[in-house]
Amino acid sequence: MDKALKTMIDNMPKNTGKSLAEWKKLLEEKSFAKHSEGVKYLKTEHNVTHGFANTIVTLSKDQDNSSEDLIENQYNGK
Repeated sequence: MDKALKTMIDNMPKNTGKSLAEWKKLLEEKSFAKHSEGVKYLKTEHNVTHGFANTIVTLSKDQDNSSEDLIENQYNGK
């Protein structure tokens, strides 16, 4: 995981009022069809800034939330 993403996740509870796990659980209950719908929901209903909303929705779709693993898997065996 890159340093900026880790910092954002670490700062999430202070800046948004909830941890990433709490946001993910909330979004699971809503199950939005489009990325933009989830972002709009977080921004309008929970007053989350665009950057955090986008990150939360993106990471809620990742199975393991590890960008390093995704990169490794992409180039595995090449």
